[in-house]
Amino acid sequence: MEFNATFLITAISFITFTILMNAILYRPLEKIVEERKELIEKNYSDSEKAKLETKSILEKKAQELAQAKAEAKDSVTSKLKNDSDESSQKLRDEKIKSVQYISEQKEKLRNESEMTEANLSENIKQYAQMIKDKLFGGQANG
Repeated sequence: MEFNATFLITAISFITFTILMNAILYRPLEKIVEERKELIEKNYSDSEKAKLETKSILEKKAQELAQAKAEAKDSVTSKLKNDSDESSQKLRDEKIKSVQYISEQKEKLRNESEMTEANLSENIKQYAQMIKDKLFGGQANG
């Protein structure tokens, strides 16, 4: 292997290229990667703090909700006890009205069904007559 000026120029060019690449590309990339790593770590720690705060708030809200449910349940229970006679009477009245309404609607549907049946029966007779006239009328002419 021979060491001549070409080898020396190539070696100097390579070293210069390496130094330039280090200054221009590698160090800025390392800096960007480090900044990104720090940003990710900061975001992660912020998200953990937010998660803890959220958990705390959710627990507080759950306690408040449980308390409100208990108060509402007590209130409803007392109202139900006070209004049970009145509501049961209203329920009976509404049930009677519902039964009457259903009976009326059934009767109405029954009447409509009978009318529809009568109309269909008449239409069927007319169509049968028309078919008969066409069949037998066509034989008499043909």
